[in-house]
Amino acid sequence: MVWYHVIVPYKESDAVPPVEPQDEPALADVLAAFGELIVAQRRLRGRDARQPGDLSFAQLRMLAALDEAESCAGARLAERAGVSPGTASVMLDQLEERGIVARVRSDEDRRVVLTRLTEAGRRLRDARRREVRAAFAEALAELDDDQLAQGARVLRLLAGAMEAM
Repeated sequence: MVWYHVIVPYKESDAVPPVEPQDEPALADVLAAFGELIVAQRRLRGRDARQPGDLSFAQLRMLAALDEAESCAGARLAERAGVSPGTASVMLDQLEERGIVARVRSDEDRRVVLTRLTEAGRRLRDARRREVRAAFAEALAELDDDQLAQGARVLRLLAGAMEAM
């Protein structure tokens, strides 16, 4: 097992001192598992980069962000997908070359370029989404609804803590 250390700023005025893994085994286990998840995500990104013909997990997230609107400006799309505008632009260039998205100038503001899914892009996104969901569903099949709800709560709390750092 690999242990990941979380550095928590501590001030004398804090009511509760930072938790060390040896003090709270359950917390230490959650933090270690969270570290493993982050490492797995990095490895996934690395594997995605070596498989240029497939729709990557990051590209899938970008295309899922298009679900919310018929078309979307690149900066807003980057924000929704959780990537930088530069990264979004490179990804959209690649997706456009493959006919997965189309970009057009906005009628309201010609400076704005809007992105929309093509029909082929919608089919590819939906197929890849089904594959990913099936893999996650299989991995989580042994958990009941209450356990899944608690897991979702833990992940959201960790995401909030990371956003606050």
